[in-house]
Amino acid sequence: MHKHSNKRIVWSLLILSALVGVLIIRLAWVQLVLKNRNVPGAAYTMAQMAEIQSEREMVLDSGRGRLYDRSGKPLAGETVWTAAFFPQEERTAAADGHKLQRLATVLGVTYGELESRISGLKEPLIWPSAGSRKPLALTPDQAEQVEKLELSYVRALPFARRYDGAASGRQWLGYLSELSPAAAKQSPTGLRVPLGGTDGLEKTLEPLLQGVGHTEVYAQVDARGNKLPGSVLKVRTPGNPYYPLSVYTTIDKELQEGIEKLAVEAGMKEGAVVVLDSRSGDIEAMVSLPLYDPDHISPEGGEWNNRALQAAIPGSVFKIVTAAAALEAGLTSPEERFFCSGEFGRYHLSCPHGKKHGSLTLAQGFAVSCNTVFATLAERLSGAQLQAAALALGLGRDIGWQAADTLGQPVLRPLAGEQPGRIFSTLVPDDAGARVQTAIGQRDVTMTPLQAANLVVTLLHGGEVRAPRILQRVAFRNGQTLQELPAHLAPAAAGAISRGTSQALLSWMRLVVTEGTGKRLRSTQWPVAGKSGTAQTMVKGVPRNNQWFIGYGPADHPRYAVSVAVENVDPDSEHTATRLFGQIFDLLSASSGA
Repeated sequence: MHKHSNKRIVWSLLILSALVGVLIIRLAWVQLVLKNRNVPGAAYTMAQMAEIQSEREMVLDSGRGRLYDRSGKPLAGETVWTAAFFPQEERTAAADGHKLQRLATVLGVTYGELESRISGLKEPLIWPSAGSRKPLALTPDQAEQVEKLELSYVRALPFARRYDGAASGRQWLGYLSELSPAAAKQSPTGLRVPLGGTDGLEKTLEPLLQGVGHTEVYAQVDARGNKLPGSVLKVRTPGNPYYPLSVYTTIDKELQEGIEKLAVEAGMKEGAVVVLDSRSGDIEAMVSLPLYDPDHISPEGGEWNNRALQAAIPGSVFKIVTAAAALEAGLTSPEERFFCSGEFGRYHLSCPHGKKHGSLTLAQGFAVSCNTVFATLAERLSGAQLQAAALALGLGRDIGWQAADTLGQPVLRPLAGEQPGRIFSTLVPDDAGARVQTAIGQRDVTMTPLQAANLVVTLLHGGEVRAPRILQRVAFRNGQTLQELPAHLAPAAAGAISRGTSQALLSWMRLVVTEGTGKRLRSTQWPVAGKSGTAQTMVKGVPRNNQWFIGYGPADHPRYAVSVAVENVDPDSEHTATRLFGQIFDLLSASSGA
């Protein structure tokens, strides 16, 4: 037994020694003979492959869905050409000197700036624009020049930037912020720093916009972080023909940008402008000031708040509601005559600057915005009648487009955060003084600029309230429509005002421009109609005014309904809202070729 055991040990040792010998011979063969031979199926020798340690990646597209205007112009998610740098192969500094001189010229920097930035580069770099971390967007000609240089470590590549880096009044878009670790684990994109929608459409449409993965370009590098000689850049992509999704809005990008420019030039600091297609009720532009930069959000500044959806005191714009309530109740007629002495005599109410309008009809009182006329009507009306008229006209309630069980969401509300406004802050009062203050758009009354523009659309449709729409279609990546989002109505439970009352109010809005408070608008390219408003407010104990002008045009065949709200201005300042309203319609006229 003992001899047999010794034999087995000896044979085991001999076999093990033989195997070790074969392994040593094999390693020697690889090191001395095969190290300079190419690996089958690869462009590298064994020695080079041994040095490969990792890849260096650059994300070109996060895979997030894109938002477009009604004509397909990008609003969020635009592909631009940019210069991308990768780790270099080992080389002498002078090897590409001449080409780098030409590249520096294309990028608009000095040779020294370029050389110092890319020398010893170990991680991919997207060349930034001056004074920003944003990628420098190249023109097609510049991109072609970069490619013609044939530098192995520099490419002109398509890069998907979310925003263009400029401040805008598109707060309805929202912005992105870094996801929490828990949310990041659930993100389908797999990004190292996943981002999610934090406000506006970016947040509302987050389940649709997330995508299914990112597109990246990568380079293979050796242990020293240098690009492997002869290696080529490669691209990884999800390869899904359906994602990312494309979301088409009702916005006219050029009109939006034009109004943003006009508002800034007008000196508007706070407020909003809304332009609706008067036929469909679709939102063509919605501008909020102050402007915001979605890449640099200040939580304290509040620039990201969409003031078009925030309720403010409307002043005399609300007289449209008061007139509608009185006409619907049969408590007055367009021809009824009133007398204004400048002072109403009760409730400390007077016409602005004590102006005496004398004898005038209801239509004339509307045109000159006489407080005495509307205080008289308020004393005849009940609070319930005022409230019912407001609700019928789309005030004091949510009116934005929404749909149930749509695109995987129980309720899809693109304008989430829309404030309903109010008519009375508590129960409908029986107090005459409260009704008088309410009737002229003061006290507790608030409305949003979106509601104000939609109020005009409602009158143009004979009292039929439409739900303002900002989304119209969602499509797959291959262009196939996933879902159409048709317009719909937003009727009030209390019913609608009559077509006759609507027509009377529209004709009086034209009278405002021809004979009343909007006479400065008689010089616009198109004939327009509207209603002005000035509301007294207090901001941190300081008296301020909200200025409004809402209306439609062209007056003879309406195409647009516009509301302008300039908030928290000095009480002695000019009526910027009226002037800006006229400038916007001149812009609309010019863009329509009229």
